[in-house]
Amino acid sequence: MQRGRLLRLGLFQLAAGSSSVIFLGTVNRVMRVEFGLDVFLVSLLVGGGHYLGGLASIPFGHYSDTHRLGGYRRIAYALAGALVTALCLAASPLVVQRLAAHQTPLAWSLGFLFFLTEGLATAIGGTAYLALIADLTTEKERGPATGVVWTMLMVGIIFTGIASSVVLEPYSFAAFETLAWLAAGFALVLAVTALVGQEPRVKAAPAAPIATGPDFAASMRLLLSSRQARWFAAFLGLALFSFFMYDVILEPFGGEVFGLAAGVTSRFNSYLGVGVILGMLLGGTVLIPRFGKPRITGLGCWLMGGAFALLALAGFSEQTRLLTPAITALGFGSGLFTVGGVALMMDLTAARHTGLFAGAWTLVRTLATGPASVAGGALVAGFAGLGATAGQAYGLVFALEGVGVVVAAFLLARVGVQSFQREVAPFGQLASEAMD
Repeated sequence: MQRGRLLRLGLFQLAAGSSSVIFLGTVNRVMRVEFGLDVFLVSLLVGGGHYLGGLASIPFGHYSDTHRLGGYRRIAYALAGALVTALCLAASPLVVQRLAAHQTPLAWSLGFLFFLTEGLATAIGGTAYLALIADLTTEKERGPATGVVWTMLMVGIIFTGIASSVVLEPYSFAAFETLAWLAAGFALVLAVTALVGQEPRVKAAPAAPIATGPDFAASMRLLLSSRQARWFAAFLGLALFSFFMYDVILEPFGGEVFGLAAGVTSRFNSYLGVGVILGMLLGGTVLIPRFGKPRITGLGCWLMGGAFALLALAGFSEQTRLLTPAITALGFGSGLFTVGGVALMMDLTAARHTGLFAGAWTLVRTLATGPASVAGGALVAGFAGLGATAGQAYGLVFALEGVGVVVAAFLLARVGVQSFQREVAPFGQLASEAMD
C-alpha cells in the first residue's frame, strides 16, 4: 500500500483516539467531579455501556464479510459507525446534564442505553475499519500498516488531551459543550477523509456460495482443547482486566484527591499516550528482535505493576509530583505489553483458522475490559464506604491493579508458542473434516 494512502486511512484511528479521550476521560470526570454523580454508576454507564458494545465485534465482522451496504463491504459500515459515534459525542453534554438533574432509575437506564449505543457504533465502525485494512494490505504489509494506524490512534489521544486542557481551562459547562461539539465535528471530518475512495463500489454483486464449517459450539470445543490457549486466555484476561480498571477512575482520581482542574486531568491521556508510543517503538524495533516477544510482554507487565504502585503511593501520600512520572511509566509499560502481546497473539493462531483464534482473543479482551471499568469504580466506592479517604480508596484500587498485572506475568511464563503449535496441529484437519 502506498504511504500516502495508508496515512490517509490512519486518520480514522486518529479520530477514534480523539473521541475516546472525551468519552472515557472527560465525560466521566465531569459526571463524577463537576456534577457529583456516584462513581460506581458513572463507571457502569461510561465503562459498562461503552465496552459492552464491543461484544458486537465478532458477529458483525462476519456479517460485513457476507453482506454489502450500498455496494460496499467495509466503508459504509465504518462511516455509519463513525457518524453515530460523532452524534453521541455531540449529545453527551446534554445527556450528562439531564442525568445530573434527574437521577431516577429511568434516567439512568436511558443513560446506559445512550452509552451502549456509542459502544455499539464504535465497535461496528472499528471492526469494519480493521477488516478494510486487512482487505487492502498483503500479509507483509499488515504489520507495518497496523503499527502506523495504532501510532495515529495514540497521536489522536495526545492531541485531544492537550486540546481539552486548553478548552476546559477554566472549566465551565459551556466549555464542555464546545469541546464535545468540536471533537464530534473533527472526528467525523477525519473519518470521511480517511475512508472515501478506499474501497471500490460493487453495484450488483453476484451471489457466491459461502463455505460452512463447524458450528460455534464445536469450534469452541476445538479451541478449548489447547492447554496453551487456555493459559494465554487466562494471562490476557487477567492482564487486561487489571490494567483497564484505571480507565474511568484516573481523571476523577486527579480531581477528587488532588483538586486538579478538568483541563489539567485531561492531560493525563497525553502523558499516557507518550509512554505508549515510546514503549511500542522501542519494543517493536529494538527489544523484541533482541529478547523475544514473551520476555518483552512480561517486562511490560512488571513495568505496569511498578507504575500502579507509584500511583497507589501518590494516593496514600497525596503527592502530586508522582502523578506525571507514574502515568507516563504506565503508558510505557502498556506499550511494551501491547506490541509484545499482539505479536505473540499472532503466533498463537492455527493455520487456516486464524480468524477463529483471533476472534477468541478479541472476545477475551472485550470480556475483560468492560467489567474492569465497572469494577474500578465499584471498588473505589466500596473502599470509601468502608471508611477510606478518597486518596486511600483510589490508592487501594491501583495497588490491586499492580498485583493483577504482576500475577499475569507469571501466567505468561506458562505459555509456549511451540507447545501451542504442537497442540493445535490436528486442529486444521479436524475443522476441515467438520466442513465436509
